[in-house]
Amino acid sequence: MSAPPVVTDPASRAPSPPEDLSARRRRRVGLLVFVVPTLLYLVLILLGATTSNIGISALREDPQHPLGLHLGGYQSVRADEFGTGSPIWLGQITRNGNPAELPLSASGDLFAQLPTGPVSGAVFFESTLFHLAPLVPAEMLFALKWWLPTYLLFLGVPVLLRQVSGRLRWGYLAAVVIAASPATAWWSGIPVNTLGFVTAGCALAVYGARSLSSRNWLVSAGAFVAAGILLARTPTYYQPTAIVVGLPIVLATAVLILTDRSRLRTRIAAIAAVTASGLAWTAGLFWESRDAIASGLSTVYPGLRQSGGQALDPGFVFGATNLGWLRFQTVGASSNQSEITTSYLALAAAVIVVLLMGRIRGGARSRWIILAVTIPTLFWAAWALLSWGEWSATIPVINRVPANRAAMGVGYLAVVAFCITMSLYRVTTPRRHFVTAAVSGASVAALSAWGGISLVTSGLIAELAPWMITLSAVVSGLAVFVLVRWPGRAWSMLVGGAAAAAVTITAQPVTLGLGDLRESPSARQMLSWGESSRQDGTLWAADSAEMVSLMTATAVPSLSYRQQIGPNPGRWELLDPTRAHESMWNRGGTHIEFEWADSGIEFEQPYADTVVVRASPCAVQERITELRHIVSIRPLDASCLIETDRLTWSGRIQYVYDVVPEA
Repeated sequence: MSAPPVVTDPASRAPSPPEDLSARRRRRVGLLVFVVPTLLYLVLILLGATTSNIGISALREDPQHPLGLHLGGYQSVRADEFGTGSPIWLGQITRNGNPAELPLSASGDLFAQLPTGPVSGAVFFESTLFHLAPLVPAEMLFALKWWLPTYLLFLGVPVLLRQVSGRLRWGYLAAVVIAASPATAWWSGIPVNTLGFVTAGCALAVYGARSLSSRNWLVSAGAFVAAGILLARTPTYYQPTAIVVGLPIVLATAVLILTDRSRLRTRIAAIAAVTASGLAWTAGLFWESRDAIASGLSTVYPGLRQSGGQALDPGFVFGATNLGWLRFQTVGASSNQSEITTSYLALAAAVIVVLLMGRIRGGARSRWIILAVTIPTLFWAAWALLSWGEWSATIPVINRVPANRAAMGVGYLAVVAFCITMSLYRVTTPRRHFVTAAVSGASVAALSAWGGISLVTSGLIAELAPWMITLSAVVSGLAVFVLVRWPGRAWSMLVGGAAAAAVTITAQPVTLGLGDLRESPSARQMLSWGESSRQDGTLWAADSAEMVSLMTATAVPSLSYRQQIGPNPGRWELLDPTRAHESMWNRGGTHIEFEWADSGIEFEQPYADTVVVRASPCAVQERITELRHIVSIRPLDASCLIETDRLTWSGRIQYVYDVVPEA
C-alpha cells in the first residue's frame, strides 16, 4: 500500500521576507566584525609575535647569533621602546604582575599603563593579566599587551564609522592607514595606543546611547562603564598625542550622539553618563598615582614645559608620503627617523575639496560630525606651520603640545576626517564626480611633492631623489583619485590600503618570542639574581645601557633605571645632599646611568634626557646601603668589591661584583 502524498504548505516554500534576510545578514556581518580581529589577535598572542625591537643586536648575548626567530631589520632609533618600555613590561611579567620598587624614582606605572591599585587594575586590565605569568608564557603576555591597542583600533574605528554612515569599509581603510602610517612604524605604535582605546571607547559610548534610547538599561549601563574605562586611558600614555588625536575624536562622538534622532532628554543623559563614567575612572586612576603625578608636575621637564605654535619646515608636516625609503636613508644631523615621521596630513586637502565640490549624505548633521574632526585638524596643522608668538605658550592644555608633536599626530586626524567624509560622500552627476576625484587627487599629490622637495632643501633627508618624490606624489594622488572616483568599491579600498602599507612595509621587524632577553644563559642568570635580590631587599647598578635593559626586563632591583615620571627627591638627596645638581635629576623620562670611578660622586648631563652619576661603587654604597651588587664593562679594583661572576651581554664581557660595606 503506497504512502499518502506529502502535502506541502505553499506558504512554507515562500522566500523569507527581505527584511528577515537583511536582519540575518547584518547579524552575520556584525559577528564577523568581532570574530575576525579577535581570531587574528589570538593567533599573534599564541605565536608570541610582536613588532618590538627587543631582538636588536644590543640586547643579545652574541650580536651575531640571535636567539629566537627574527624577520626584518631593527630600529636602533627606538631605544625608548626596546631599552625602556618593553623591558619595563617584561619586568612586570617577571614579577608576576607586582609593581617594581624604584629606589630613586617616583612610580612610573601610570605612564607605563601598569596597575597599582583596584582602579588602575580595571583600567589597565591587560596588564592585570600579568598575574597569570606563572601559568602563561611571558612572550604571550607581552604580545597580548603589545597588540591590544591595534586590536581595539580594528574594532573601534570600523564600528564607529558604521554608526556615523552605516558603512564598515571606510572604517577598515582608516584602521589600515593609521596602523601603517610612518609615525606608527617609527614610534613603536604610540599613536595607535591612543587611537585604539579612544575609538573603541567612543564606539561603545554611541552603542550605549542607542541602547538607552531603546530602554535597554543594563546594556547601556554596561556600555557606558566599559567606555569610561577605555577613555580613562587617554591621558596616561603620551599626553601630546592624546591631546592632538584623542580629544577631537571624543568631540566628534559627542556631536554624533547629540544630533541623533532620539529624544533630547535621552541624548543628554547618554552624554552625561559616559562623561561621568570617564571622569570617575580617570579621577580614581589619578588618585592612585597622586604622588607620582605630583612628582612629575614639579619636574623641570616635562612638568614645567610650555610650548607655543611654531613654523616648522613644510617637509616635516607634509612629508609622510615620501618616507617609503626612510629605512635606507640618512636623516640630517639635527633630527632622526622617528622625529621626522608623521601621518598623512595631505588627506586634509581631499576632505576640503569633497566638502566644497561634492555632496554629503545626512545633511547638516553629517557636516557637523565631519567638521568636529576637520577643524581640529586645520588648527593643529596651523600650530605646526605658523609662528604664533610667545603668547601661544600660555594657552592651557594646548601649550602641552610642542609643534613637532602636533605635526606627528595631526595626520591621523586627517585620515579619520577623510574616511568619515568619504563614507558619507554621495555621487551626483558623472562629470562633477570625476572633477571632484581629479581635484582631490591633484591636491594631495601637490602637497606630497611640496613635502618631499622641502625634506631635501631643508636637509632633513638630502638623499631623497627627484624620482622618489615624483613617484610618491603620483602614487598618493592616484590612490586618492581612485578612492574618490570609486568610493563604494572594495578594490579601491585595497588600492588605498596597499599604497599606505607600501610606505612602511620594511620599517618594522617581526619577532617571535623574547629572544635573548629570556633564552640566553645571561638572561637566565639575571632572572635568578633578580629573584634573590627582591627577596633580600638588595639593589644593583650597572654602567651600560644594554645591561640596564636586561636588568629591567629580568626584574633586577636597580639604581640604574629609566625615571619615567619624576624623581624621589629624598632618595636623590642621599647622592646629592645639597641638591646642587637638581636640574639634572629632577626630570621625567630621564635615563639614570652610572660610570664607575675610583673615588667620590660627581654628576653630569651629556644629553637632556640623561644624568650620569660618575662615582665610586664604595661611595654610592655608603650613602645607599642597599646597593650590594654592580655590573661593569671593565675590570674594577676597589676595596669594597669582590668579583663573583662574568657574563656576556651585547657582545662584551660584563664583570659582576658584590659590594661589601667597608668597616
